[in-house]
Amino acid sequence: MKKEEGETYSLIKGSVYRIVSAGNSDAQIETEGAFLGYVPFGDESAISVRLTAGEQKGTVRIITCNSVFYIDVIKQEKNDRKDPKEEKPAFYG
Repeated sequence: MKKEEGETYSLIKGSVYRIVSAGNSDAQIETEGAFLGYVPFGDESAISVRLTAGEQKGTVRIITCNSVFYIDVIKQEKNDRKDPKEEKPAFYG
């Protein structure tokens, strides 16, 4: 996916990514699927992905963030997040 001028990326639920992460000492693991969100994994952060192809299609895979080498964006969903509203300060008197 080619980046347009001014376009930014973040991991968005429902988007499809190809994630290459560390496997054993001689291999890398390639995961392609829909991003479900971030999850705690012991003392680390991890991402959860529902696999979209292969024998394990539909399986949810948890990948620790520190093991990720790179992420390819296959299909980016629109970010439905709204900008945080400006909060008015509270006054007590």
